[in-house]
Amino acid sequence: MRTIVASFSLGLLASAAAAQCIDPAYGTPLAAPGTLFGDFQFPITPIGFAFPVNGVTYTDIHVCDKGYVWLSNAGVPAPGGVDISATAAELASQGPRICALWSDIQAMSSNNAMVYVKSTAADCTITWENVQCYSSTSGIFTMQMKLEPNGTITFRYGAGTTNASTLNTWWVGVTGVSPGGVTLPAPSDLSTVGSSVDPTVYEEWVNINTFDMAGSSFQLIPTNPGYVWTPTTGCASALAYGTGCLSQPDSAYEAWTSGFDLNTTTITWLRTTSGYVVLSSLPGAFVTPSATATNIAPATLDGEQLVTLSAAMPVAGGTTTTLNVTTKGQVKVSPVLSNNIDYTPTVAELLADTLTTFALWHDYDQTDLGSGLILFEEVGGIAYVTWNGVHSYSSSTPNTFQFQFEVATGNVTLVIGTMGGFANPDAGILGYSVAGPSNDPGATDFSALTGTVSVGDTQVVPLTLGTNGTPSIGNAGFALLVSNAPVLVPVGLQFFGTAVVNPGLDLTFLGMPGCSAYTNGDLGAFTFPMAGPTGSFAFPIPNNAGLIGVTLSTQTAMFSLATPFNLVSSNGVVLTLGT
Repeated sequence: MRTIVASFSLGLLASAAAAQCIDPAYGTPLAAPGTLFGDFQFPITPIGFAFPVNGVTYTDIHVCDKGYVWLSNAGVPAPGGVDISATAAELASQGPRICALWSDIQAMSSNNAMVYVKSTAADCTITWENVQCYSSTSGIFTMQMKLEPNGTITFRYGAGTTNASTLNTWWVGVTGVSPGGVTLPAPSDLSTVGSSVDPTVYEEWVNINTFDMAGSSFQLIPTNPGYVWTPTTGCASALAYGTGCLSQPDSAYEAWTSGFDLNTTTITWLRTTSGYVVLSSLPGAFVTPSATATNIAPATLDGEQLVTLSAAMPVAGGTTTTLNVTTKGQVKVSPVLSNNIDYTPTVAELLADTLTTFALWHDYDQTDLGSGLILFEEVGGIAYVTWNGVHSYSSSTPNTFQFQFEVATGNVTLVIGTMGGFANPDAGILGYSVAGPSNDPGATDFSALTGTVSVGDTQVVPLTLGTNGTPSIGNAGFALLVSNAPVLVPVGLQFFGTAVVNPGLDLTFLGMPGCSAYTNGDLGAFTFPMAGPTGSFAFPIPNNAGLIGVTLSTQTAMFSLATPFNLVSSNGVVLTLGT
C-alpha cells in the first residue's frame, strides 16, 4: 500500500535538483529544556576557529533567537543584543552580523524549540530548531547557518521558514552578512545565482510571508571582496501543522523577559464543575488592603506562608481551606509549605509543579528599602492576596497586583496595577497549572484575548502524529509515529493526500466535533496495527532521485467513543521527499 502512495505521487510531480539540507547533528543546546520563551540572546559561544569577514577574523558568536549571530573576539566589538524589528540599514550600520533569517522569530519551549551550536575545526553550525514567528503567526520551522574557516557561509531552511509576525515593523525579514559600520549597498536576489563585490550582501523582505527560500539552501562564498552565491533546492522535511482531537489543557500561561503589556488589566478564572473559563474582558477593581491585613512572610525575601480561608473553596481535585502564598507571586493550593522558593520562573517549572498554582511569578523583594509589602486578608467571603507596590529584586521598582479568591464559588480574579519592575530585567510568568506534570498548551497572549480559554482539572492530550526523522531519499527506516491514541480498537487509519488542508476542515458535520481534516485524503487510507496508545506506520523512502520534491499530506484517525462518529483525528504532517 505504501508503494502505491509513492508511485502515485511520483507520477504527479517532477523531480528537483539535490541539495545539502538540514544537518541532523545539531550539536550542543544553548539552554536547558523548558527555559526558552522568546526574545533571547545567548551567552558568548566560541566558533572554534578564526572566521574571516571582509579581512577581519572573529573567534566568537553571540546567537539570538531572532535568526542571526553577532561576531566578536571575546566580546569585542560588543554584541548589539536582541532586535525584533529587522532592517537592512541596521545590518549594514551596526556591528558585524550574519543573518540566516532575521525577523521577529522566537524559540519557545512551548514548541519544543531549541537553539544549538556544533563547533569543530572544520565548521561551526548554528541551528534554530522548531522556531516560530511571534504570536504563532507562522508554522514551526527549522533553519541553520554553517560557518567555515575560509569564510564560506551556508544557509539551510526547512519547510515553512518565513517572515510573519503581527506588526509591519516586526514581520520584515533580512538574510545576509555585513562587517558592520558600512554604507548600505543595493539588495541582491539570493534565491538565484549571483555575485557582489560589496562586503555586505543581503536580501530584505518587507512584506509578510514573502521569504522565498523555504526548503532550500545556498552558500555565500567569499571572493575578497564580496561574495558569490548559488542556491539549491530539494530538502527533505516533515512539518506538523494543526491540532489533533480531542484535547483539554490543564494550564494556561504567558511569559515575558521584557515588554510586559498587561498593566491595569484584569484576568478572571471562572470556576466550572470541571475546571475554569479564563478571560480578560471582565472589569476588576483593586481593593486597598486594610490596616489589619497580615504581612506574608514578614521581612523575608524568599519565603512562603500558609493562609486559612473561612470555608472550603472549590478547586481542582475538590476543595481547600488553605492556600500557600510565596513571596515570588505564587498562590498554591496546599495545606503545607512547599519549602521550595524559586525566584527564576520558567514555563517548564510552572507546568511541572506538584501543587496547583496561580501565579504572577517574578523575583519580588519586599525587603528592599522603600518596598511595599505582600498582604493577606479575607473580607466578605473574598480572600485578597496583594503585592502592594512590592519592588523587583533587580530593579527596585514597585509592582502592584492582587489575587481575589471568592471562597463560595472558587472564582479567581487577578487585578493587575502598574508593574514597574515585572520582567525588567528578570523574567516573569502569568499563569495557572494543575498539580503534576502538564503538557505545554502553548502561550496565551492575554493582551489580545478576545474570547475565553478553557482549562480543565484534568488534561486530555490529543491524538498526535509525528515522524522519526525526515523523509530523505533512501531512508528505509522512515516512519510516522502516533501517540496519545485511544485504546479502543488496536487498528489505526493513515490517510494520505496530495493537498494540505490548513486551516483544517471542521469535522463537526461528520459527528466529530472539535476535530479537523488536514489532508484531502485523495491517495487513500491504509490500516496499521496499534498495540496501545503509541504506534508507528512504516513508510520506507526508496532510493530514487525521481522522488525528490514529491509532497504528501498525511493524518491519522483512531476509533474512539469520544465522538458520535466514533473516530478522533490527529494533526496533519506534510512530507516533502528530498535529500
